[in-house]
Amino acid sequence: MTRLNTAENRLHQARNVPSALDAACDAFEDILAVIGSYEETATSTETAIVFLLVATQAANGRDALLFAPSLPRRSLHPRPALGQPERGSASDIRAAVTGLSRLLASRLACIATAAAGADQTACYDAARCARKVYDLLAEEDT
Repeated sequence: MTRLNTAENRLHQARNVPSALDAACDAFEDILAVIGSYEETATSTETAIVFLLVATQAANGRDALLFAPSLPRRSLHPRPALGQPERGSASDIRAAVTGLSRLLASRLACIATAAAGADQTACYDAARCARKVYDLLAEEDT
């Protein structure tokens, strides 16, 4: 999952609140893109439902970050062009999104401690959504 690996790398490299918010917001968008491309071809109704719930939480996390005053007005990195969706099995996608959502929850909680006011609230709200994504997918693995 190249797109999700890039999102993880950006989260690791973010060194201040604005760059971390930007990376986190884009990571939620990347989760939506990867999940969205799989939802249409899901062979299992159960998996499709879980992915729909994951997409909802990813959208909620992204939306929470959009209210952060320190989020840059424009993305700090160019967004990938719309093109061929990333392919992989449901388990590959689930594993990649699970890892990214765990990292998102952790990084956003750390960022929240360095942020103030509305930035802090946005980070905590988005971290909660990332944990829900993780919980949904981790539960599916058991």
